[in-house]
Amino acid sequence: MEAWSIVRRFADRVSGLVYGQPVQCALCGAIISRQRSRRPGDEGEAMLSALTYPPGICNPCLDKLSHQMSWICEACGAPIRRPLRVCPDCQKCLYTFDGQRSAGIYDVPIKTAIIRMKYQGERWLSRPLGWLLARAASEFLPVDLVIPIPLEPGSRVRRGYNQALDLAKEASALLEVPLLDILVRDTRYSHQVDLGRRMRWGNLRESMTPKRRLDLGGQRCLLVDDVTTTGATLDEAARVLKGLGAEKVYCATVARTLRH
Repeated sequence: MEAWSIVRRFADRVSGLVYGQPVQCALCGAIISRQRSRRPGDEGEAMLSALTYPPGICNPCLDKLSHQMSWICEACGAPIRRPLRVCPDCQKCLYTFDGQRSAGIYDVPIKTAIIRMKYQGERWLSRPLGWLLARAASEFLPVDLVIPIPLEPGSRVRRGYNQALDLAKEASALLEVPLLDILVRDTRYSHQVDLGRRMRWGNLRESMTPKRRLDLGGQRCLLVDDVTTTGATLDEAARVLKGLGAEKVYCATVARTLRH
């Protein structure tokens, strides 16, 4: 038996003694008994061998999320109707980023978990949600850098932390890719949640800048955030990174809202 397997079994046993069994699903709250851990390798996603701990999410929730994202736009990852391959926005070449994926739809139960992580201080949820995000991002591997979407300064002061940075740290560790927290956000724009689809794009134009000038020439970057709605935030960040020389910019979020 390989050394890592022995270490993992020992760590799992210690964790069980300390925290107890069974545990609750981080999404729906259902009791999780000794279920088989769903690793990305089970579904064919390569290069996630570093994902060695159970995500704390029950199999029914994992199955529901997989079903939600079973048929998506090949470019931006939005759920679309069969047999379409590309959504209307991507047919118009709307985006600067090179691809986007989400773990599920911004609806119960994943919506509740994100709200708890984002607004109720339950930062521990970045671990299971980061696992989901890393699994969704595995399609874009290999990447060279994991980069979080920056938080507006006022929100950072009120909340005390950036949930996207917490998620990026989890993804960085799981994917074994360096984390680069390089982007900052201006305060001149309105909160995106208060705006309609069209206004979100103009609102974010030139709202992000790099903390310092650096050369990202030839780098494949993975942008990380909790939720995407129109893709405007991710696209603005991708514009900045490509301005620094990034060769490819991919995006991953825990969830995405449905388009209406």
